[in-house]
Amino acid sequence: MTALVAGGSLVAATPVVQRPATSPETIVVNSVSSNIDYVTNTAEFTGIAISQGDSRLTAERASATAVGFTNSEWTFVGGVVIICGSRGLLRADQATLQFREGELTQVTAIGSPAYIERRRTDSFRSGHGHADQITYDVKQHTIRLYGHAQLADERTEISAPVFIYDVRDDGFQADSQGERWGVHIKTLP
Repeated sequence: MTALVAGGSLVAATPVVQRPATSPETIVVNSVSSNIDYVTNTAEFTGIAISQGDSRLTAERASATAVGFTNSEWTFVGGVVIICGSRGLLRADQATLQFREGELTQVTAIGSPAYIERRRTDSFRSGHGHADQITYDVKQHTIRLYGHAQLADERTEISAPVFIYDVRDDGFQADSQGERWGVHIKTLP
């Protein structure tokens, strides 16, 4: 499963890191309680923690349509935190991970706000951002921040209604959504 590794690339790419390779490491799911229904092919969990290698996802509750990670949708609710080792983290009120044919295809995080952080590496400065909704499209290699979106690093802070970040090309667009002067940039000289 690439859930935590690819899902973690949302935060690892925040706002600029390439997608990590798929991890062959075992996925471990721990919870306070679980209810798995093989007739309806659904699952519900409370107090859930999922780990794979140095990546970890925790939430107060989770539900899954289609048990497993082949063709399913997992929704995590309440204090959602995704930690991707030393690369970064995501915090949200809710996160939905979609899987198709065993691959993670999309991560959508919603919060008041949802928050992402990239930790400093030899190649990249630390950075963080937040928005009402953050969506990572795995195939398009894009991260979209919607609603009250803001990105910042050690020198610059940018806010706009919408950001579209291209993970592969290490670039982004800020869109004012028709608002006059909707994109704001503050930078240190």
